[in-house]
Amino acid sequence: MASSEGKAIMGRNIKRLIKQREITAARLAEIVGVSTATISDWSNGKTYPRIDKIEAMADYFGVSKSDLVEDPDKVSTAVATDEPVLMAAHWGLDISGLPDEDRHRVIDRAKAYIEGLIADYEDRNAK
Repeated sequence: MASSEGKAIMGRNIKRLIKQREITAARLAEIVGVSTATISDWSNGKTYPRIDKIEAMADYFGVSKSDLVEDPDKVSTAVATDEPVLMAAHWGLDISGLPDEDRHRVIDRAKAYIEGLIADYEDRNAK
């Protein structure tokens, strides 16, 4: 899925949760620590929240982080951690449509790549 679709999914989920909780976007903005315009941008699929803001919303709404970033109509019934979906969401990607095995493979490769970059950085700066 394209990142624009991921933004749209997140937006629909935020709107649904705001409506269920019967709060305003302004109230959610206060809770999360952003402007009302930022909540509007997220709700309308224009921008994507950072991980810390996803976590704050999940805590407030009492849902898992994946409940914010995944399409509820396409969520697998298999139990899995939120980590792969959240890592991809942090980069503006939506991998929730991938089968669990493929999703984890993508994240494992990304982790290995980043760990390699960190090791290279540490080696260069260890002098």
